[in-house]
Amino acid sequence: MEFTKLSMAAGMLLAVAAVALAAASLLHFGVAIPLGGTTVSDPFAGAAIPEAVIAVVVAAGAVATLGRLSLARWLAPAATLFALAGTLYGLTVTLRRGEAGDVAYHLTLLTMLVASGALQLAALRSGARTRPGGA
Repeated sequence: MEFTKLSMAAGMLLAVAAVALAAASLLHFGVAIPLGGTTVSDPFAGAAIPEAVIAVVVAAGAVATLGRLSLARWLAPAATLFALAGTLYGLTVTLRRGEAGDVAYHLTLLTMLVASGALQLAALRSGARTRPGGA
């Protein structure tokens, strides 16, 4: 992946997604998080570990991208696809539960992941055009 503003934006979106996933995992492990004048708590053991795993994978993609590591070329897209699959599955579970906040969270996370993937593709295409013999 060429390290451009596009790839850095993709990395930032992955970092935000990783933080969101980690926070959701903590909530689902039963940790109550104070937020303003209220406390948010949403214990749901079935989602806690998968969200933690996805958070770690997405964080690795973000670190590789923001750290301008050569392995970001494959790790960022792989992490994004892995997170998209997990988030889509989570959305199907959430839709059945009917929790509006959880649905909004999953849709927001999907938006971030799709945007990051689009930026990654744009960065790859941009890099291909700037290299000799590029497409």
